Amino acid sequence: MTVEVRLKEIRNERGISQNELARRLEMSLANVQKIEYGKAKSIPLETLDKLCQILECEVGDLLVRVPDSNDGSSKKEQKLVQVVDEVKEDKINNFNSQSINANEMIAA
Repeated sequence: MTVEVRLKEIRNERGISQNELARRLEMSLANVQKIEYGKAKSIPLETLDKLCQILECEVGDLLVRVPDSNDGSSKKEQKLVQVVDEVKEDKINNFNSQSINANEMIAA
């Protein structure tokens, strides 16, 4: 199980920039970005409370539990596999289409 931080989505919905949020939290922009990009190792409860006050939301709006897949891969890994599969399928379809065109030219 992983916990996803939805800070960027909520911040954008509220029309608050990263710089403004950092100023109101009395925190560096780099630290706000770490939280937003999921790179923070932890978020103090005091910071979560301030975020909720500023963004007018609940902790459950900011932090969302993402269950692991049955095979143990993360959501990002699953999405990457999906994209790669779609690209492969497109390339195969394109190749098959070109092969059909080549065969038609040979037969003519």
